[in-house]
Amino acid sequence: MALGNLSAVVEQAKSGFSERFGGNPEVVAAAPGRVNLIGEHTDYNGGYVFPAAIDRFVVVAGRRTQGPSRLVSLEPSAGEAEPFRAADLYRKEVRGWAAYAAGVAWVLQQEGFEDVPDVEAVVASNVPLGSGVSSSAALELAFGKLYDALGRYQLSNKELALYGQRCENRFVGVNCGIMDQMASAMGVADSAIFLDTVTLDIDPCPLPDGISIVLCDTRKPRQLSASQYNERRSQCEAAAKALGLELLRDATLEMLEGARDALDPVVFRRAWHVVTENARCLEFREALKAGDSDLCGWLLRDSHLTLRDDYEVSCRELNVMSEAANAAPGCIGARMTGAGFGGACVALVRIEALGDFVNKASAEYVKRAGREGAFLVCRAVDGARVVESSL
Repeated sequence: MALGNLSAVVEQAKSGFSERFGGNPEVVAAAPGRVNLIGEHTDYNGGYVFPAAIDRFVVVAGRRTQGPSRLVSLEPSAGEAEPFRAADLYRKEVRGWAAYAAGVAWVLQQEGFEDVPDVEAVVASNVPLGSGVSSSAALELAFGKLYDALGRYQLSNKELALYGQRCENRFVGVNCGIMDQMASAMGVADSAIFLDTVTLDIDPCPLPDGISIVLCDTRKPRQLSASQYNERRSQCEAAAKALGLELLRDATLEMLEGARDALDPVVFRRAWHVVTENARCLEFREALKAGDSDLCGWLLRDSHLTLRDDYEVSCRELNVMSEAANAAPGCIGARMTGAGFGGACVALVRIEALGDFVNKASAEYVKRAGREGAFLVCRAVDGARVVESSL
């Protein structure tokens, strides 16, 4: 699929709006999903990440109403949400997918913005669900752009990303980092963005010419439980404390090696992944700028190995997919992406070999995993924006 698909999703949202509410929306806003090229489980350690916004979008068509807010998703499994009043929201009061929209309105109120509008809105999307490309962050940013336009707040995309994270942390109740919202908000066409999760500094790095991003979905639902996630966070915090640091982002391999005997072996391995992954992010940035695709590929493959062996968040299907992708024609490098225990791998693939890559990787995955995978060829795109407005 190509970037032109945005126009198709926009038309779906507008048509759905007309059918459900009559007339035309005042604002149509879009926000992309994202894939993380490298830098996994580093964000909550204050480290570096390297996502790209991709050409799969959540689009919301909406207008002001006297209330209550009424939201409809064209996704059959989502449907119409329970109405709510934007001026009278409480944490965790709104359930399901609409919590991501209502939560953005709640954050705006908490920030002191007056007259946060109730809206009639229809959501359309071609962001694949369950593939680890962050449909929730795209939904937050699309509604952020809608509220910003209707309220004439003139917020920057970086501010909207922070509000989206606050929505998810405090209203929805998911303790996510900032990467997903920043990627959806601040994406740059044909580039990945190097993000420092502490300073929020962004360095867009163009992807090599002739290279596509391919999301290689295992079709195994992600199964990283809250307890497993929290355990790894606490292990990283224990390592940082033993090193006399607030965050593992400031650790070096020399410091870690010096503390090996004082650390529990599992804690040491968790920290080893984080420290080496941060180093890989920095090296990946330099490799992209130098056009060194071979080094990029080596770094991707090495990232998968420490996620598998040291952080232990991979699974059989992710390992098989990673190996199948790396062995397929045209692949520069592939690794698991996302939280782990299911979901997808990401691969950088030479455009002229895309057909052969998908055929060979798909066949090998079916043969070894005993299930069908799915392959999504993506382009890096610009971040959240207003597509149409009659204001």
